[in-house]
Amino acid sequence: MKKDKAMRHISRIDQDRKNQHGWWVRIHRDGKMIQKFFSDIAHGGSDNFALREAKKYRDALLVLYPKPERGNMFNKPNSRNKGNPPGVHKTRSLKRGRSYEVWQAGYILPNGKHINKKFHFSLDGRSEEEAKALAIKARKEGVKLIEKMMREKQEKRATYKAAAKKGRG
Repeated sequence: MKKDKAMRHISRIDQDRKNQHGWWVRIHRDGKMIQKFFSDIAHGGSDNFALREAKKYRDALLVLYPKPERGNMFNKPNSRNKGNPPGVHKTRSLKRGRSYEVWQAGYILPNGKHINKKFHFSLDGRSEEEAKALAIKARKEGVKLIEKMMREKQEKRATYKAAAKKGRG
């Protein structure tokens, strides 16, 4: 059964034993669960009022924590990539009609942009070990850039939250 988009991130809770009735808002972002319960009793005794407040809260959270455009698959270890850091692997590249082996570093920026850097090696040029070391270095620099962008994103959220609290108070 497909979930109604108007109710995304909102669940109805009815626990008669605990006399607990209301709407539960939950959003998972950046490894954290943000949640809040909107009790029917606290919102005029009607589930309609509680639901309206839950939707307002959910919509405000979605502005502060938009859904990432894509997951960062390059940050997860891969069972087929033995002995290499996540996001670094040996692959084949086509250049001027010929196939070459390369070491590649890849990552996805928080804005969804894919970055892939290739490092060629050959018998008369750069060694395979040097190419792999350069790919690992590029990957580490990419991860630092991702972390910097995430910090800036969190600082921006904190500024929005502070402004929102100031406006309410």
